[in-house]
Amino acid sequence: MARRGSVYLYVPNIIGYVRIALAVVAFANYWNYVRFTSLYLAGFLLDAADGYAARLLNQQSEFGAALDMLTDRLCTGALLTLLSHLYPSIAAVFLGLIVLDGYSHWLQMAASLCAGASSHKTSSPSRILAFYYWRPVLTVVCLLNELFFLTLYLLRFLSPTHPVHAPAVAFAAASAPVAVAKQVVSAWQVVAAHRLIGVTGGRSN
Repeated sequence: MARRGSVYLYVPNIIGYVRIALAVVAFANYWNYVRFTSLYLAGFLLDAADGYAARLLNQQSEFGAALDMLTDRLCTGALLTLLSHLYPSIAAVFLGLIVLDGYSHWLQMAASLCAGASSHKTSSPSRILAFYYWRPVLTVVCLLNELFFLTLYLLRFLSPTHPVHAPAVAFAAASAPVAVAKQVVSAWQVVAAHRLIGVTGGRSN
């Protein structure tokens, strides 16, 4: 199907606007764990829908890619900020993850421009990053990482006697290694991006 109309009205970008609206409403109701979890999860699941719609309708665009990445970074950053408030003893860890997530993605984007790559997902020669950005792996890792943080939020509101508490603890324990692995990959993104910028001389093609 051919592209039609303004890029701002592309279906995947409209889905992106809905994701932003859901995130705003979710964080405005962060004290209500049922409402927050439902809204945040709905917005996160729409992240897969916008990519599918873009490919199906041939409505991929630089604006859409930027909107998607910015929405992802802001939502994850806001959730980590909330966790730093709910877990003050380890607030520095969550705040540090915000910096790592934002910086690694920004630097990878900068490196891709220097290398003249069409996407930050294909710019690095690193086999680790190539495997990480393989769509099935990326989907599973990002899903479990986000659900891990969302489960940490949920556990702060559930009493030990709540029927969901035990399964939530089990899921957090099972998904924690994946979340840790994702942070390691983010750190490797920084290293790989610096190397790529060094090889290209920091000049975009």
